[in-house]
Amino acid sequence: MINGISVIICCYNSEDRLPKVLEHLDHQTVKDNIKWEIVVVDNASRDSTVEIAKNTWKRKDVEMKVVYEPNPGLSYARMKGIAESSYDIISFIDDDNWVESEWIQKVFRIMNDDSDIGILGGRGEAVCESDPPIWFEPFQSAYAVGSDGKSTGKQRAKRVKGAGMNVRRKSWDHLFSNGFQFLLSDRKGTALSSGGDIEICLAFLLAGFDIYYDDDLTFYHYMPEGRLNWDYLMKLYSAFGRADPIESMYAALLMDRGYDRFKKTNIALSTLRTLYQYIRFLPRRQYLISKESEGDRNALRFTYVKNSLLEKLKLFIIFPFYVSKIKKAAWYKGG
Repeated sequence: MINGISVIICCYNSEDRLPKVLEHLDHQTVKDNIKWEIVVVDNASRDSTVEIAKNTWKRKDVEMKVVYEPNPGLSYARMKGIAESSYDIISFIDDDNWVESEWIQKVFRIMNDDSDIGILGGRGEAVCESDPPIWFEPFQSAYAVGSDGKSTGKQRAKRVKGAGMNVRRKSWDHLFSNGFQFLLSDRKGTALSSGGDIEICLAFLLAGFDIYYDDDLTFYHYMPEGRLNWDYLMKLYSAFGRADPIESMYAALLMDRGYDRFKKTNIALSTLRTLYQYIRFLPRRQYLISKESEGDRNALRFTYVKNSLLEKLKLFIIFPFYVSKIKKAAWYKGG
């Protein structure tokens, strides 16, 4: 595999957002010895995403490929992008991410300075179409904004954002050539689902690769007005709750052996604990689902717990199989 960076942009109906993303990539300050390319993945778009991509990118020194993935879903699009890429470092940039002018150069340096890094992430900064609501800052992490670590360095049992996630291809190939399969879906079209990026991070840690966060590596997350409302944030937390059982299972397998690990990988005990949390919210249920709860952290916690409980009940029979399958997988090195 050639040393360099493949920027993968997964797109679904991205004609309005993509030009600004490509503009920031066009303004990259990159040393001559760094090879890089752009792979735009059209994930069954119904607009002019492909035409916009081809007509916007003018640089002759950096190739842009446009490829098609008919199966809807971010995970499928990422897999397609990697299959069509040329270089050993993969930089996933969302179709609403504007990367800083030294993004390519910084990612290349950090990843090449430490061969143990499997995944690299950076800081997300908000760029809002309209003034954000007063409750935005406490919950900005739900929008892939803010820091992923207390400081720059390796992150044990921590994730980095899927937006702006950089992956070493050799590490990625190791997982999938040894039987890794996604248990969580990621977003499909306009539907909000969650967890694919977290699953990748936790699986990399379980396979023995390092997660690295650099506070000096910055991307800007553009958010239209339609996302800056309480209903949208509640939908995000519903998706987070549905992903919780699988995320908790991966995280528990990273723990030392003991009760904390057992209670999260034992589906019966885990479900009872979540049921108890849910019951405690019931006396305030009507308020928590009403418009009056806007800005109340407990409203978000309630919708998270409710959806986590529903997902645990749904997975009750198959969940022990998932735990056993991971423990027996060739890619798994344990916590």
